[in-house]
Amino acid sequence: MRNIKSLLRLLILLMAGVSLQSNAAVTVYCCDANAEAQYIQDLAALQSVTVDLTGESFEGDAWTSSRNTTVFSVTNQNLTWGGSSTGVAGIQTSMGGGDVHEGEYLMFAVDDTSTHLTPDKITLTANGITLYGVGGWFRSSNGAKLAFTTNGDVVDFTGAQATVFDWKFLGFIDDGGFSTLLVETADEVGNEVKTFFSDDFTIAAQAGAFPGQDLQFSSANYSVNENAGSVAVTVSRSGGTTGALSIDYATTADGTATAGQDFTAVSGTLDFADGETSKQITINILDDAVFEGDETVGLLLTGTDVGVLNNATLTIIENDVRPAGSVEFSGSSYRVNEDAGTLSVTIQRSGGSEGSGTIDYAISDGTAIGGSDYNATSGTLAFIDGQVSGTFDIAITDDALQEGTESIVLNLSNPVSVMLGDRDIAEVSIIDNEASPAMGSIQFSGSTYSVAENGSEIALPVVRISGSMGAVSVVCTTSDSSATAGNDYTATQNTVSFANGEVIQNCRIPIVDDSSYENDETLLVTLSSPTNGAVLGTTSSTTVTIEDNDPVPAAGSLQFDQTSYQLTEGGSTASITVSRSGGSSGSVNVDYATVDGTATAGSDYTSASGTINFAAGVTSVSFQVTLLDDAIYEGDETVSLVLSNPTGGAVTGSADTAQLTILDNESAPATGALVFTASEYFADELDGSITVSVERQGGSTGAAQVNYITSDGTAIAGADYAVASGTLAFADGEVSQSFEIFINDDAFFEGTENLSLQLSDPFGVTLGDPASSVITIADDDDPPAAGALDFSTNSYSVDETGTSISVTVTRSGGTSGAISVDYATLDDSATASSDYVFATGTVNFANGESGSKTFEVTIVDDSLLEQDERIRLVLANVQGGAVLGALSESFITISDDEAQSASAILGFSTGSLSANETAGSVNITITRSVTVSGEISVDLSASSSDAVAGTDYNVTTGTVRFANGETEKTITVEILDNTVTDGNRTITFALANAIGTAVIDSNSGTLTLTIIDDESDSGGGGGGGSMGSFLMLLMLCAIYYLRLRGFRVCTACSSGRNK
Repeated sequence: MRNIKSLLRLLILLMAGVSLQSNAAVTVYCCDANAEAQYIQDLAALQSVTVDLTGESFEGDAWTSSRNTTVFSVTNQNLTWGGSSTGVAGIQTSMGGGDVHEGEYLMFAVDDTSTHLTPDKITLTANGITLYGVGGWFRSSNGAKLAFTTNGDVVDFTGAQATVFDWKFLGFIDDGGFSTLLVETADEVGNEVKTFFSDDFTIAAQAGAFPGQDLQFSSANYSVNENAGSVAVTVSRSGGTTGALSIDYATTADGTATAGQDFTAVSGTLDFADGETSKQITINILDDAVFEGDETVGLLLTGTDVGVLNNATLTIIENDVRPAGSVEFSGSSYRVNEDAGTLSVTIQRSGGSEGSGTIDYAISDGTAIGGSDYNATSGTLAFIDGQVSGTFDIAITDDALQEGTESIVLNLSNPVSVMLGDRDIAEVSIIDNEASPAMGSIQFSGSTYSVAENGSEIALPVVRISGSMGAVSVVCTTSDSSATAGNDYTATQNTVSFANGEVIQNCRIPIVDDSSYENDETLLVTLSSPTNGAVLGTTSSTTVTIEDNDPVPAAGSLQFDQTSYQLTEGGSTASITVSRSGGSSGSVNVDYATVDGTATAGSDYTSASGTINFAAGVTSVSFQVTLLDDAIYEGDETVSLVLSNPTGGAVTGSADTAQLTILDNESAPATGALVFTASEYFADELDGSITVSVERQGGSTGAAQVNYITSDGTAIAGADYAVASGTLAFADGEVSQSFEIFINDDAFFEGTENLSLQLSDPFGVTLGDPASSVITIADDDDPPAAGALDFSTNSYSVDETGTSISVTVTRSGGTSGAISVDYATLDDSATASSDYVFATGTVNFANGESGSKTFEVTIVDDSLLEQDERIRLVLANVQGGAVLGALSESFITISDDEAQSASAILGFSTGSLSANETAGSVNITITRSVTVSGEISVDLSASSSDAVAGTDYNVTTGTVRFANGETEKTITVEILDNTVTDGNRTITFALANAIGTAVIDSNSGTLTLTIIDDESDSGGGGGGGSMGSFLMLLMLCAIYYLRLRGFRVCTACSSGRNK
């Protein structure tokens, strides 16, 4: 029996040793409730202790508590001590993991009042070693952190014992190093000792052995010229020079200088030898050519013997000249009416305004002609010190010719004492004020057309609007896109002619019918060179799609079964399926590869490439992409998947590229989100500028930045406002930044106008809502006496069964004089002649007439099932002094009247899925396409030869019902994680018995789900390292020994897997 107890005691000690995870010898603190109390005698010479409340939080929380009454005596660094208590049932002892380093504190508290006599008696045997009082802290009952110090006074215990009365907090170290930190306190009733351990204090072996000595910077501030190359920072030693001391140093990111650009970051340890009084830290200074002003670097010392000056600042004194700045046009485009007389162009100076400088400007012809349309001048613009903008004027000639909008080009060159900015070229548009020619404008009737490959040719309607007087012509020219001239169509450059009064002609393009399978291809057709006063309309180019009529080759078409995949970052593997359709004759190959998108191979996933082989008759093959799990929040990232080089007569299909999205599994840091402070800002035209603010919400940790830019709405850059773009930088903790947009106050009535604002490319932060905004500029100019013309609304609607719709044009702001405006319909998604009848004409208002006028647009009712379609409406060519208002464009929406009579097609969204056994669940999706009207249903079944329902998975099968308009259903499959090594298992899901106007797609009516086993079959136990194996062996030996002695021992844990 004695042997049994000894063996079990050994097992307990071994298990306790494993739990502590120590880097050095493990120290165990315990007490014996029945041991004789021992007293420490005569400590009157000790320094009094001052206790301060700091309010810091307790940091050493990685410890557990247990009760034990076993006596242990511990010798550490030749210092032997033990704890004892009497009169209590037991003492609570806290123990736990964490490194036990050489150079840590032993510190304890004793209470020897009459009511708390025995729980805290500690016996120290110094064995001739000198002990020093040190500082430390302990946790109080109200949750505060209390700090104390004994100022390093010597405490000599040699040959005597002493008793401490009242509360005293003492710490001890010996010459050889430090032992573990210990705090003992008694509660109010004295029935237990609470013991706390902490590894917060990690000190070098000899640190603190020479009390009163300090290591600190020689000054709180240092400075160095940017071109000095390096600077030496001095660390001084005070309070004595006996012995060897050391201290850690580092540069920090607290200053305004940037490591790697302004200086080289350093860190390390300074070792002071016995008698050494100072050491130096060398920091390399990087000299750039950029003016940044003086910048600072933070310096920090850390360690046990650090003095008061443990922080210092190094100032790098700028040696570059303050920049004179760069000059550029305030906008890339300007707009001026032909009758305005002059245009004032602004050149702005940014990035500095030091000193004076000059820039040359020049004006040259675009489509406008110098001397006829404007006064072609050049000159030099001078900037004085501090000046940030300047202007020059361009004289505009108001002729009586109808020319349409014309352009001139502005150039900046030859900067002197300033730099040339990015916008050194700009364009001025001169808006013609003459009426549109009676000859009209010529354009395509639509922006896209399609033709079958065997259609021999396509006739593209070219229409003449806003006038049909006289004979005019235009050149129609083809150019390659994905279609190739000579192989897919005949290159064409034809002249399309209109006789007097003619409004429609065709541009004919021959189509080449080959026998190769190529997918659909496109070509571009452009109109140019109008003659005899005609002009080009808005749709002067169009795209023609040639629809392939050749069958997929017998060897088939190879493509991804989905265009997008996604999987959570968790060290899992994405299974990518390549399918073969249209034929499966013979053996074929295709190469596959991954390409970085926003994800990076090697850090986010493992690059994969190779060749997939399809044997004769095989229609799908998969390859794997392994995802790598990191601990960095990056947001969702993407990988591109590419198929290439098909062989064996096969071709790649349209889905020869796909995207894999890696869903991040880390939580977003509290860096916040950047948003505009308003979704709409308001400014008057005469304000001159508006300030726009961007806020950081939901967190402000770390530095961040975001780009901003303006874009035209109804307001035009250069004419109504100056383009603004740039980057806003947020320092750590900063929550607001702003930028300014300059408003141009012109003399034209334009009505209320707007421009758009957009945030983009956030760094170190995300974009919130709103990340876009609008500035509305209120016009300060009076409307012309003749008024403004608009559509009554920006959107009209009509049923396809309606024969026509009335469109209203209104006159507002003035009624002086007779005025007119041209109107026209243009294709949007609706097509002239098949969906509506092309309409064009003129609306007239008499002198004094206000209110509205209407014109009719005829709707064509076809028998095709289509989506709702739109017609574009435009007003142009105002006569009589009136202007166009804000609603000079509108749309008509035609609602289709055909019944959704086609059958719905049902199928799975993918043919295969895979999930780890630990995934918990996976979703499968049934989709409904072609038509979504009406209620339908379909039966779902699941079957498997190796996966067992209820053991490996759970899923609800049976009838799946789609409501009217519903396009997909999601079924959740619960994955059950067992501990059996049973390999990968597959479940086949199938659709059957479609009810209602629905059919099941034969290519997507089944789905295979693979459950990937997460158990390895490499030893059956998972192993626990050499200590785990040793303990298991030892435990089995103990069980065998007990059985030999006739004891009954439960062995359920040794039977392998639980059943």
